[in-house]
Amino acid sequence: MPSEFTLDLCFIREHANSPFSTIIERQLNELFAGKGTWYMDLRVEEGLDIAVAEVKGMAIWESEDEVLRYIEDSAQSDLTSEYDCWDHLHGYQVKVSPKADAGCCRIKKEEHV
Repeated sequence: MPSEFTLDLCFIREHANSPFSTIIERQLNELFAGKGTWYMDLRVEEGLDIAVAEVKGMAIWESEDEVLRYIEDSAQSDLTSEYDCWDHLHGYQVKVSPKADAGCCRIKKEEHV
């Protein structure tokens, strides 16, 4: 059953010259391509880089646990990345709202081989 989801992520690290927003954007684009849209607010406060990202979309997840499992599995498969935003995740909030009938916006369940 398709569901609407909202995911808020808060990333914090010590301020550095490397582009924190670029790292997060790349990983969010890879993770949520075709599943939703996202917005990010980035600021520097008291020597810290703080990024808050909000992701919204439609997917086949039926529970918050399924969303978290998807993120964890994807983060583990991306261990080759030199810069990983998931090391700086300090908080999250996830909400999944199953939709009984999505009409023309139905989502087909992906087959995992």
